[in-house]
Amino acid sequence: MIGVLFQAWAAFSPLASIVGASGIACVLVAFLGAMFVPERLKLPLIGLGALLIAGAAVWQAAEAKGAHDLYVAAHQAALRAEQLRAEKAEAITRTLAEQATRERAAARADTLKLKELTDALARDPRRDGVCVPRDLSRRLRAL
Repeated sequence: MIGVLFQAWAAFSPLASIVGASGIACVLVAFLGAMFVPERLKLPLIGLGALLIAGAAVWQAAEAKGAHDLYVAAHQAALRAEQLRAEKAEAITRTLAEQATRERAAARADTLKLKELTDALARDPRRDGVCVPRDLSRRLRAL
């Protein structure tokens, strides 16, 4: 509602309204001031009033058309920006989904490799063997 009022106010021309009111005043003076206005001025006053009213109407129509074109252009720019934002968001979402899929596959491969290593160690016959000679292990424990 406020947007419509704002657009209507942007399309309104106070100067065109003043000119239109002046045209109406000229016509009213020509018709209602029959006693005070000489006969030779009535027709030019009516013509001037009609010209002012028509000029004000054309001026107001041009103001309204300009405001309408401005709002249409602003709306189209906002739509293009929103479409661009949506396309970028879609691309980011797609990239993140692909990255998550790759990371999940890498994690599965690492888990499988770790399982293979632990299985190989479990079956190794030298599993309980000595890694370090006894005197060296004693020295290390003494530290």
